[in-house]
Amino acid sequence: MMETLEFIKERQQAVEHGLRHGIYRLEIFRADKFGIVEPSPFDVLEFANAYVNTGGALFLDLLVAAGGTAFNNANAFIGVGDSSTATTAGMTDLQAATNKLRKAMNATFPSRSGQTMTWKADFGTSDANWTWNEIALFNASSAGTMLSRGIPGSPFTKTAGLSITAIYSIPIP
Repeated sequence: MMETLEFIKERQQAVEHGLRHGIYRLEIFRADKFGIVEPSPFDVLEFANAYVNTGGALFLDLLVAAGGTAFNNANAFIGVGDSSTATTAGMTDLQAATNKLRKAMNATFPSRSGQTMTWKADFGTSDANWTWNEIALFNASSAGTMLSRGIPGSPFTKTAGLSITAIYSIPIP
């Protein structure tokens, strides 16, 4: 897979700050005038992200059974918003004032294959029709803990003619 220059730059900056983990992937599907979504994506966007302090701390707590709400199928949500504010370690939520939405996990997600954990949620044709400048993984439909936040290399505008599968994967070497 060929990486874009923006993705490489964003990943390098996150690694320099010691924060980069996982990959966000947006699979973009067209829908016809009747709302029928094509079976294959016409575009795929991938970009890096950064753990935030509260998410990283909870991740470690869950690793040693110290308590907390898991990022499982019942609790995990992928959220998107239109704020282009740069990610900082102290963030706890999407930065968008009004244009933000969290979607629950698809059935059977999150899932683990080998050493990679994957979360997946679908944004239908009527969901989140605005410019997507941020994406994050949460353990609640509102409030809760944000694990990580990513910013696409360039803004992407979702319209009613598109359906998007948002995926977050964490590989553990």
